Amino acid sequence: MNRILPTLAASVVITLPVAAQQFPITIDHKFGTTVIESKPERVATVDYAGADNLLALGIQPLTVRSWYGPYENGLWPWAQELSKQDPELLTGQLNFEQIAATSPDVIVAIRSGITEQEYASLSAIAPVVAVPAGQGDYDLNWEEQALLAGQALGRENDAVAQIEALNSRIDNVAESHPEWEDKTFVMLTVYNGDLGLYTKTDSSVKTIEALGLEVHPRVRELSEDGQFYMTISQEIMPELDADVVFWWVSAENASDIENLPSRSALNARAEGREIMLDGNGIASGALAHGSLISLNAAIDVLVPMIEAAVDGDPETVVTEKN
Repeated sequence: MNRILPTLAASVVITLPVAAQQFPITIDHKFGTTVIESKPERVATVDYAGADNLLALGIQPLTVRSWYGPYENGLWPWAQELSKQDPELLTGQLNFEQIAATSPDVIVAIRSGITEQEYASLSAIAPVVAVPAGQGDYDLNWEEQALLAGQALGRENDAVAQIEALNSRIDNVAESHPEWEDKTFVMLTVYNGDLGLYTKTDSSVKTIEALGLEVHPRVRELSEDGQFYMTISQEIMPELDADVVFWWVSAENASDIENLPSRSALNARAEGREIMLDGNGIASGALAHGSLISLNAAIDVLVPMIEAAVDGDPETVVTEKN
C-alpha cells in the first residue's frame, strides 16, 4: 500500500525525498508564524515522547518532558539505544529557566498542549514549532509529527525515508494477516473509577487500525473531532463487544478493570480475546509514544499478542513477550 505524506507547512504532498532544504524557513501554526533562520543543531522539546523523533533524525535532544514509565531519565529502551547523554528532564509545569539554560536553536512543541502564554514564554528563548492551526493539541498522527519535526530541523528527506520504511513494515503486517481484515477492536481503560474509551482519532487506535484490524463501528459513532478519549457509561459496554478488546492497565487501575461489572458482558473476555497493555510494558509504552523508533518496538510485541487473541482458541494465553 503506497501512502502519501501530507506536508503541514504547505498544501502539497510528498511521495519521494525532496531537494535539500533551504533556510530560513517559515512554519505556520496555531499561535501564528515561526521563522527558523538556519538549520538547527541544538534542539529542545517540550513534547510528550518528543525526544524519540529527534533521536531518530540524528539529533540529541537537549530536553525531554517527563511523561510516564519507570525510566529515570524519561527515555524508554528504544530511545536509550540512540541517546549519548541524558537530556534535561522537564517535570511538572514547564521550567522556562531550565529550558533556556540549554541554549536551544529551536524548541519543538507539536505534542505538548502548551498554552498561548507558554508559547510566548518559550518564544523568548528560541523559535517554537507548534501544532498546525485547526489541529487539536494531540491530533497529529505519527507520520505528521515526524514530518513536521523533519521540516523544522532541516531533515525532511530523512523523515520521509523513515516514514516510508515504517509504513512499509506496517503494510507488510496487514498484508500477511488477511484474517484480521474484518476483525473489529476497541481500546478501553478505567481512570478514576470511570470507564474510558479511546476514539477513532487516538494515535494508538490509528496504529492498530493500520496493522489490519477495524475500528468497531460503535466507536466511530461515539467519536468526536478533536477528542481522542472520552468517558462512557458502563451501560453501553455490550455495544462495544469487539473481536479484540485492548485495555490500558496500570498499577492504579488493574483491580478496577478486573472487577468492572460490565466487563462480564464482553464475549471477548470469556473467549480470551482481550489484550492487556501493561502501563510499564514495551507494547503499551511503544504504542503510546507513536514515534519513528517506538513503533518498530510496538510491532515486535503487539503482532504476536493480536495473533494469540484472534486464533479462535479461548485457552490461548495472551501475554506480552519482550
